[in-house]
Amino acid sequence: MTTCSPFKYFKTSPEIIRLAVMYYIRYPLSFRQV
Repeated sequence: MTTCSPFKYFKTSPEIIRLAVMYYIRYPLSFRQV
């Protein structure tokens, strides 16, 4: 089951990418204002 660890992450890839994209767009915006 330890070998399936990365597999489980792959399934959540779309969810993590969506959050990462939102954060990525807001991160640079906040950093640029500072």
